[in-house]
Formats: sequence, C-alpha cells, structure tokens
Amino acid sequence: MQTDIFTARLVAAASLAVICAGTASAHRLDEYLQATLIGLTRDGVDLEINLTPGVAVLPAVMSAIDKNLDGRISPAEERAYADQVVRDVELQLDGKPVPLRLIGTTFPEVEAMRDGLGTIRLKLHANSAGRQLRFENRHMRAVSVYLVNCLASPNDGLLVGRQDRDQAQQSIRFPYSFADVPRNRPDPGWFARVAFCVVVAGSLFAARVIFRHFEVRPGG
Repeated sequence: MQTDIFTARLVAAASLAVICAGTASAHRLDEYLQATLIGLTRDGVDLEINLTPGVAVLPAVMSAIDKNLDGRISPAEERAYADQVVRDVELQLDGKPVPLRLIGTTFPEVEAMRDGLGTIRLKLHANSAGRQLRFENRHMRAVSVYLVNCLASPNDGLLVGRQDRDQAQQSIRFPYSFADVPRNRPDPGWFARVAFCVVVAGSLFAARVIFRHFEVRPGG
C-alpha cells in the first residue's frame, strides 16, 4: 500500500512538473535559462549548472564565448567561458565564501543552440561542508532567467531545512545536516532530479515548437 501511495504521488508531481514546464516556456526565446542543481554530501557540495540560450539572446551569449568571432567554439573558448561562469557564482557555507572547482564541461554544437536546444553543462565541486548553505548566480543577469534546486535524499541521511529563494531564483539559502537513517525505504531524491529536468526539457521543447511556428519560410 505504501508503495502505491508513493507511486501515485510521483505521478501527480510529474504532471505538475509538465504544467510548470509549459509556463516556463513563455520566456525561452528571448532569455538565457540557467538551471542549477545542488547536491550535498558529507564531505562537499556538487553543483551542476545548465545554461540554455534562447534563440533571440544567442548573439549576446556567443559574443561572451566566441572571442575571435569565427562562429565556432574552441576548447580554449569553452574553458575561458566556464571559468567566467565560475567567477560569477558564489557558494557560501556557514556565512563564509567557499572556492568552487570546475570538474567538467559539456558544450553543444552551435547549430543546436541556434535551434534553442543547445545546453552548456558545467559541473563544479567544493571540498567543504557546513550547516548553512547559500548559493547565488550573477552570470549575465540582464538577459537571464534562473532555476535553482537542492537534491535532498533522505536515504543519504541528508536533512534539508526550508529552502528560501529570491524571487528571480538567482539565490537560495537553507540549513542542512546529515543523520543516520534506514536504507530500506523509497528514495524520493531521484525524483527531484527527474522533475527538475522535466521542467527544463519541457521548456526547451515548447520553445522549439514556438520558434518553428513563427519562423519565416521562403514564400511565406
């Protein structure tokens, strides 16, 4: 019975995520969607930042990446841009700034970004732990919209307090701690990741549909 209730809640939450995705899509063409996932361990903090430029803001984003203006993104330009994003975000633990280390990057093809579907993925890590976390993203604020969420899995013993975000979701703060808990109960932490990705993916799909609908075609 408990499994059935848990499954029903997942289905309801997934439906809500799809509805939210449709709402978020209204901004996809002319804004830079920056979605951050925060993962906590007993020894550190992991961040995954997904940056997806809408087709209307792609020239501004490319000007920040493609410094030699050749229409391509070289490995050196990828690294330079990733480093800039790292400088534009801030992680604090217990009120003190904590250095973030870039541990992975994935850049899409420029053609995918021209369709509004290319996502830049950055993975960051901090070798620090605390009890109070604050994160803020200040990258390209003039053209951006933000999402931020913490992945809380009780199976890891992670206890997360109230997550307070600013209205734009540029920043988030919350208390957290770890405790020993049984390992044999359902883990809803994976669903936090799925629901968050559904919101982002739904936004991108709806944006492409809108873009294709209004795209000027020869003879049209």
